[in-house]
Amino acid sequence: MRQPTAPGDVAGPVKASGRMAAAADLPRPVSVVHARALYQPVPPVDRDEDGYPYSDSSVVESTRHHRARSHLVDVLRTRYADRGDVFAAAELGFYFERGNRSALVVPDAMVVFGIRDHPDLSYKLWEHGKVPDLVLEVLSKRTWRKDVYDKPGLYAALGVREYWLFDAYGVRRDGGESIQALRLSASGDWLPAATARTAGALVSEVLGLEVLIQEGELRFREPGSDDVLPDAVESARLREQEAARADREAARADREAARAEQEAARAEAAQRRIVELEDRLQHQGN
Repeated sequence: MRQPTAPGDVAGPVKASGRMAAAADLPRPVSVVHARALYQPVPPVDRDEDGYPYSDSSVVESTRHHRARSHLVDVLRTRYADRGDVFAAAELGFYFERGNRSALVVPDAMVVFGIRDHPDLSYKLWEHGKVPDLVLEVLSKRTWRKDVYDKPGLYAALGVREYWLFDAYGVRRDGGESIQALRLSASGDWLPAATARTAGALVSEVLGLEVLIQEGELRFREPGSDDVLPDAVESARLREQEAARADREAARADREAARAEQEAARAEAAQRRIVELEDRLQHQGN
């Protein structure tokens, strides 16, 4: 599949032997080749100062739909909290052809490594110069065919390194798995992601994590670990639990120290009484 001539630029006409090539021979922009994969905003639409839509009237498909994409973003933000070059976003518009406001796709979640100027209203390829490294789509009854059949070609043409699909409610009618992971090969073809050593998990080379479904939810863990990574809410809860545990340990240590002081005081008092008795006996013997 043809790559854009430059990040975010629409390919212009090419010349052959000093003459303009025939219209049929002109390379077509990615947005034209993969028009079925594009997102069409639902009116009313909010636009930025350059006229690019960034918010519309679409609604969230389901609570599990929202949790899955938000969980990935929260986990990565928590995991890379000390870095400033990892960007993760849920349902953010991704524009990939400068000047073409219809060249828009809105992944459920996307991850970009190596950018520090994080976008706000939308992600414009020509401003950041880097295609998302990973895209996650959570399938719904209304759009699952587009996610499964139309978007892979677009993401491959753009150079997205990994494409993940999560069928949270079993809406696929083609026999596909509840979680599917594709990685882009050097030749531009999608290949299945590696299977983790632990049954039921797949490996994301981009994230360096294992991905699995646990109790119907999408979860992530470090390779070789049995514990899933917490998101921001879970991390806050764990910190609260750790703080409460530390408080209990400190209180127990204080109680033990107090008991030790009491024991030492009693031992000292007993020693004084022994010395007094010894002195008294010595005086009586004299």
